[in-house]
Amino acid sequence: IKALSNQKFRDFALKFGAPNVGLITGDLQVNAGDSTCLIMTTEILRSMLYRGAELVRDLDYVVFDEIHYINDSERGVVWEEVIIMLPAHVTLVFLSATTPNTLEFSDWIGRTKRKPVYVVKTDYRPVPLSYNLWAGNNLHKILEGKSGFLEKGYRDAAQALLPASAKDPKKKDTPKARRPASGSKAMVWQAQGDKSNWVSLIHYLDRFVMTPTVIFSFSKKKCEEIARMLQSIDLNTAKERSAVQGFTLQAVARLSQNDANLPQVEMICEMVKRGIGVHHGGLLPILKETVEILFSRNLIKVLLATETFAMGVNMPAKAVVFNSIRKHDGNQFRTLEPGEMTQMAGRAGRRGLDDVGTVIICCFGEEPPPENILRHVLTGSSMRLQSQFRLTYTMILNLLRIETLDPEQMIRRSFSEFSTQRALTANNFPQLLLRGRRTLQKLELQLEEEATNIPGAEDLGEYYETSKRLLMLERELSEFIMVSDFNAFNDLFIVGRFIFITGARSQGVVRQPAIVIKLPEDQSRAGNPMKEKSINKLVCLLLLPQSYVKDSSGAVNEKPGTLGYIGESEGRHYAIREVATGEILFPLDRKLKLSTRDILQEVSATKDTGMRLMGRSDPSDMFAGMKAVGRRTDAGDMFAGMKPAGKKKNDTQSSLAAEGSKEDPLEKTIRALIDAEKCELSRDFVPPLNVKTFVQRGADILRYRQYCEEIGHLTDHLRSLVSHLHPNLEKHYTKLERKDLLQEKVNALQHFLSNESLALFPDFQQRKAVLKRLGYINDNDTVFFKGRVACEINTCEALIATEMIFEGVLDDLKPEEIVAALSALIFQEKSESELDSELPETLVDCCEKMKTIATNLGQVQKECGLPVDPNEFRETNLKFGMVHVVYEWALGLTFRNICQLTDVQEGSIVRCITRLDELCREARNCSRVIGNPALYRKLEQASTAIKRDIVFASSLYVS
Repeated sequence: IKALSNQKFRDFALKFGAPNVGLITGDLQVNAGDSTCLIMTTEILRSMLYRGAELVRDLDYVVFDEIHYINDSERGVVWEEVIIMLPAHVTLVFLSATTPNTLEFSDWIGRTKRKPVYVVKTDYRPVPLSYNLWAGNNLHKILEGKSGFLEKGYRDAAQALLPASAKDPKKKDTPKARRPASGSKAMVWQAQGDKSNWVSLIHYLDRFVMTPTVIFSFSKKKCEEIARMLQSIDLNTAKERSAVQGFTLQAVARLSQNDANLPQVEMICEMVKRGIGVHHGGLLPILKETVEILFSRNLIKVLLATETFAMGVNMPAKAVVFNSIRKHDGNQFRTLEPGEMTQMAGRAGRRGLDDVGTVIICCFGEEPPPENILRHVLTGSSMRLQSQFRLTYTMILNLLRIETLDPEQMIRRSFSEFSTQRALTANNFPQLLLRGRRTLQKLELQLEEEATNIPGAEDLGEYYETSKRLLMLERELSEFIMVSDFNAFNDLFIVGRFIFITGARSQGVVRQPAIVIKLPEDQSRAGNPMKEKSINKLVCLLLLPQSYVKDSSGAVNEKPGTLGYIGESEGRHYAIREVATGEILFPLDRKLKLSTRDILQEVSATKDTGMRLMGRSDPSDMFAGMKAVGRRTDAGDMFAGMKPAGKKKNDTQSSLAAEGSKEDPLEKTIRALIDAEKCELSRDFVPPLNVKTFVQRGADILRYRQYCEEIGHLTDHLRSLVSHLHPNLEKHYTKLERKDLLQEKVNALQHFLSNESLALFPDFQQRKAVLKRLGYINDNDTVFFKGRVACEINTCEALIATEMIFEGVLDDLKPEEIVAALSALIFQEKSESELDSELPETLVDCCEKMKTIATNLGQVQKECGLPVDPNEFRETNLKFGMVHVVYEWALGLTFRNICQLTDVQEGSIVRCITRLDELCREARNCSRVIGNPALYRKLEQASTAIKRDIVFASSLYVS
């Protein structure tokens, strides 16, 4: 932060001697070449690294203060860029009071810089903190040191806030003893204090010598409002008032007479004499510095400040007061995070002066903040350091220009990719990839040698690819029908349906016939589908190949009629297995009258439900308690106790013959499967089922009907191949499948280890496409002339500024009009004032052209795949609230007069104009690169026109 840079420069110059300390900001350099210690912002250091400044070669140490600022959504990315780009010889030091994941962050630093990292950590404060609630004009302690939350203090505070009627014991039983809350009952604790509340608090702090005190309020207007409530209070002695007056006169003497009489200057000068100060972003810089220096000298006893004071100024106090524990973060109102509380509360307690630092949370409502909220804010863990890394066009162009680092390396080494990259290393993925490639190479050589020695399977490769495509289409189609129309799915795979299965590694079979004996449950009625292990699996009776040899180790299931059982009938082995939809090669237009209970054991009947099938959801326990239908000597007693299969939803058409049939259903099923196998191998093919008739509803129905047609063609083609009839098809097919799976794993590892696996890689490709389309780079990623110009812009959206310069939008404008137009790229706050009729027509036209350029750039980004709305892109990057103000300022109007043109606070106006000077300097560099001397001179004149008076008053810290 620039203000903190100035303060640190003053502190270090006093401690180490002015010649040994240097300062570099956007508009100022002090002792930059001669000092042994340089103070700067991360943006300045990043710019040096991209430019290859000689100063970087001389660096030995870089100290990053407040490293948790890496969490900042806007500027955190700059810290990551600098850490990654700093040369290997530089030693890095990181300081922070609120980083819970220190070891994770240190691990990233160590891996990125390839150096050991030493973590020096303390879990205690040199000056412990005491947290209190201000209620009923008294303090109630709720936390001190590591003692834990004090519930008694919280209850006392709640009691103190009760109305008098509620405290009176005579009226204790009155139903409405407590005064009703105004507004939302849930938010009564958020009430703001009035004048009497604040005066009482300040008198208390003064009486018990708890000053200097910082009062944090999360609104600039609220800070000034509270300060006005304290106009009757004087906390300084006559001697202190004299010292304050002498200092403020010296500070104001730097200003012109007009600026010295500004309302804000007069208000602050009068206020600080009484020992009360205000500090927020809306103050003029010279006034902020005045307040900071007076506070550091204990001449300001009570300072009303916004959160920026805690981040930007290292000045402790004896006590810290919170007006509220809720703030607006730019999007919404929310409760403070524990890390934010730690950062601000940490200003309490001066080392060597105070035994304890006092933190006070104001309770001006009818009750204190809820206990759970207070506990979280005071004792919760700080916000973890999280990467805010993102790609910008300037970053990409700069990285493409330098040889030491490319954008992909920058992404890979970012904190956001750290966990992924660490996992790759921890799992030895590079070594696994090497082994996988070697194994794959050996397997390919082996298959090439065997290919010529397999008569009757010359087209095995084609057969495998056709099967693979067919299996994939069948899986997608089955899953679509199952989700869109479960009744149709029931009809498609009705109990008794013949299907051919291929699962060389999963089932040990290729183009073997099977019969469906049970369907999966309808997941729309079965609850959470994620809990179902067999969501897309059918239970089938599968005819195993003739070459099958039963495992004699006893590892297979020996219980007949249950899942996983392998039996023998009619001289062939069969198995009861779950079959995934992705293992179905094709269904046949043939059904066998069959009931599930003919093959599977029954579920024992209960009084409530009677006979139920497959009542359990756990597949491993699916058939527990069922009895196998074995071969009995008394065939007539086979179905004793069973009811005939009725007209049920799932087996309406699959019921067997009536009760009393003497044919064993299992033998009948096995014979039917053997017959289907013989037909397939003798080319007396059973027609495949026309699946198209089952695709009747659901989204994208046309695509799935096309799948049906493709399935028909592929099935015919598969049957026409000679390999389809090969007796040892399983053996050769399994090798191909193994090679294919190994290839997939190798490809997956290659993807994980390639740039394409990076989370930001798609964004990078899309942004590169934008740059190519706009002519900033070519297909070889060489940065063109236009791209080199864009590299000069760091203060605003580089694409808009570059397009403005190349389209000549600024060429015909006067200097004051140029700087006014450029202000739209800098100003970011909300403002009621927009373009008005008093502005020159040429300036208004220029602003309209800027809108068109921004909208077109947004459209190009959208067309290249980035999630950008053109109108939103324009409104985010162009705000015209300061155009009139800057125009009049450049023409010479006084600061007092320009303040009357806008509702924007004085400090924000100064900040905008100072940053505008930086943009003018960058635009001058652009005009020099493209060879436009006329624009260069105009931009020089524009800079001169705005660099005057209070806006560019020298810092009290520096001069």
